[in-house]
Amino acid sequence: MSEEQAVYRGWKIREARLRAAIGTQKELALRTGLAPNIISDLERGRRNVSPAWAMRIAEAVGVKPDDLLKG
Repeated sequence: MSEEQAVYRGWKIREARLRAAIGTQKELALRTGLAPNIISDLERGRRNVSPAWAMRIAEAVGVKPDDLLKG
């Protein structure tokens, strides 16, 4: 999936995080190796997610990267 094809849906990360019983953005940040402010920005739609970030987040929350992106 290329970055040009990816359409980000910020609420999907928050929803997936909560479904995975990851209570805080900080905890998701620790599991993914991303900074907490990046997770916050992603969930609020203030930053676009790269395919690489989507893969890391998807692995941490137990979904497919495509579940966080809409191609």
